[in-house]
Amino acid sequence: MGGRRLGTYHYLGSRKNRTQRAGGGFFLKKEKNRAKAGSILIFVLVLILLISVIATRLMQETIQEMRYVSQQHFRDNLRIHAYSVLDLTVGVLNEFFMIERTLYSPDQGWGDPLKYAEILPFEPNVSWKVKITDESGKVPFASTREKDMINLFASMFAGESLVDEDDGQPFYDAIMDWQDADDEDRDEGAEDDYYEDLDPPYFTPGKKIENFEEFRMIKGFAFDYDDPDNTGIFYEEDGRETENLLNFRNSFTFFHDGAVNVNGASDFLLRFLCGEDEDLFEELKSGPSSYSKESSFFMSMNDPALGQLAQKSGIKLGTVASMFRIEITVSRGKANFQLHVILGRDRAIPGANSAESRKNIKPISPQNQKIKYPLRVISLRENENLID
Repeated sequence: MGGRRLGTYHYLGSRKNRTQRAGGGFFLKKEKNRAKAGSILIFVLVLILLISVIATRLMQETIQEMRYVSQQHFRDNLRIHAYSVLDLTVGVLNEFFMIERTLYSPDQGWGDPLKYAEILPFEPNVSWKVKITDESGKVPFASTREKDMINLFASMFAGESLVDEDDGQPFYDAIMDWQDADDEDRDEGAEDDYYEDLDPPYFTPGKKIENFEEFRMIKGFAFDYDDPDNTGIFYEEDGRETENLLNFRNSFTFFHDGAVNVNGASDFLLRFLCGEDEDLFEELKSGPSSYSKESSFFMSMNDPALGQLAQKSGIKLGTVASMFRIEITVSRGKANFQLHVILGRDRAIPGANSAESRKNIKPISPQNQKIKYPLRVISLRENENLID
């Protein structure tokens, strides 16, 4: 009996131990399952996050691609607006030609064609802007006298200091050497041998200057580190345009070659034409003389102030606007389209004032003759002002 109890006790003890071991294994298995489920959940969340990032990126790329593809459509659409505004502007100018017979100044009402026509953009979220500049209110660069040009550059070089006319000579000589076809240096000019030593080297074109950007290449007008005290009247050290160049742009033209319309002349140009006569400048700014004051602008060269100005300047002056610079900007949100146009009447286009020069003027095309467009398009550029 003693052996059975021992055996029974041993058996029960072994069962108890097995039960205890089995219970401990159950809890371990449960903990392992929980850890495995947590790992799967983390993996799924990371996978969802990754897919979300990829989807967002794909959406951004798709939207960008759609914008790129649709650019041409929006560009053409804004282009249609721009040319519509150009036709509107020409229509307003022509209406004033028909009613007034002569255009003198934007004060007549043609300076803001959109306001005069009372026409708004024909699509929502589209805006129009038009700027008209009287191109005939500028001095023809090609026909400016040597003395006048030297005096102008001398005054620009002096700034607020006393003007020494000799300071303008190097700039004038550099321009002449840039334009002439020979290789002989003027006293203070520069020919190909000077420009060949620059980095990068280049050559003089040997023809008349056609745009303002050429001055960046001509000796003295851009800043030169080797001669900082005598250069840079048009361009700063960092390449930015100076106030002198801005005034020069607003006062000189490469298109109009007739009389300068004093009504459209810039203040800078009027001061230059008046010389040191401040009283004459103030008289011109105040408008026609009191006894002939029919309007706020000059309508005849018979005004005493204009007669005095003509004697002083030596530049052919007038009171009629005959050539126009049109700048049109059409915008929709951040997108915009620009149109730069030079328009003139037939007698105002370059070379129209002499029989010999008229031979080189291109005739109006049959299509334009049929349309009877009231103004000649002398130059036209889209989106960038490459006119001058």
